[in-house]
Amino acid sequence: MNKINGFDILEIAEKFGTPIYVYDAKKIKENYSKLYSSFSNYFEKFTIHYSLKANSNIHILKILKNLGAGADCSSPIELNLALNSGFDPTKIIYTGNFESSEDLREITRYNIKINLDDITSYFRLKEICSPNFVSFRVNPGIGKGGFEGITTGGTDAKFGVPYELIPQAYKTAKSDGVNNFGVHIMTGSNILEPFYFAEVLDKLFKIVGNVFKELDIQPRYIDIGGGFGIPYTETDKELEIDFTAKLIADVFFENTRKFELGIPELKIEPGRYLIGNAGYLITKITGIKNGYKKFIGVDAGMNIFPRPALYGAQHKVTLYKKEVPNQIVQVCGQICENSDILAKNVAIPEPKEGDILVFHNAGAYCYSMASNYNGRLLPAEVLLDQKPLLIRKRQTFEDILETMRFE
Repeated sequence: MNKINGFDILEIAEKFGTPIYVYDAKKIKENYSKLYSSFSNYFEKFTIHYSLKANSNIHILKILKNLGAGADCSSPIELNLALNSGFDPTKIIYTGNFESSEDLREITRYNIKINLDDITSYFRLKEICSPNFVSFRVNPGIGKGGFEGITTGGTDAKFGVPYELIPQAYKTAKSDGVNNFGVHIMTGSNILEPFYFAEVLDKLFKIVGNVFKELDIQPRYIDIGGGFGIPYTETDKELEIDFTAKLIADVFFENTRKFELGIPELKIEPGRYLIGNAGYLITKITGIKNGYKKFIGVDAGMNIFPRPALYGAQHKVTLYKKEVPNQIVQVCGQICENSDILAKNVAIPEPKEGDILVFHNAGAYCYSMASNYNGRLLPAEVLLDQKPLLIRKRQTFEDILETMRFE
């Protein structure tokens, strides 16, 4: 691989240094257009809320805002990033968990919708304001994800109101005088099976349908979260997003008619699907060790590229201007942990010190989960649009020291 969006990878590395995250603006726009087109075939009332947790750089947020997306936030900082990027508060939803009173006090300053993670969240919210809109996140008792750590539903998941308690949750809010409602569900991330989304939505209606009918609730929206996956390995099949949207629509309209729920808005919260395959981590080989295995060291580590260490995730690896793999190696970072292996048993061409090595599908949950572990600095970020644009400067030692200076 030599270029990203028409720009030479070596020239990017020489201009901005390594390690560096690079994002393809054209690919982000293509991903959004494909997702929007698929769902607009079946829904008139729907909103794509980009999930900031995937990547919250304001330059990327502005691209998605200008395309028409809303925002999905999970912390007050993400909310403020969305507001600073120009998102209209009416197109922002907040989906957190174990929301503190301080968090709720901050986010209720704005006209945004909140998906509450528990009945206790509602009680904390009531102490701050008299809500006129309430939406609960449902844990349906099932979940699925590319890895255990990104499975967000089921009996082991910390997220959402257990489905057995959902009647109590909505009855409590209704008896308190709340008249406007929504409902939220998300059971896992990086799902590549279209039928799974329909299965989860069908279970959601089984949980809330009769409750809403009994309480005379016609929800303003039904939020099915995100979880739309992308292929990370050669054996992964791309999610058929149009078929997925059709399956969701079939279940959605069948059940809204069945339970007399009117025509609520459909909300989805993609993150990875929009930005994951538009990002790359460009690194430089710093050393080659012939130990019990062949280890290739690069100038990045699990501190800035955490998914392989955290989940055992796999990312495609390529070398600049080298095409034919002829050996199996372990690609490692500079962190003093044996879990700092960024690619295991990967086939690459003959490497040399100084070669440029690229990790693919690095747009989501990479920089956003980076840290300064081992005293390693955070990398720069570059957006490739009309020209390469530096959208986050490389961290310096002075930046770290400044956070420790106070009177």
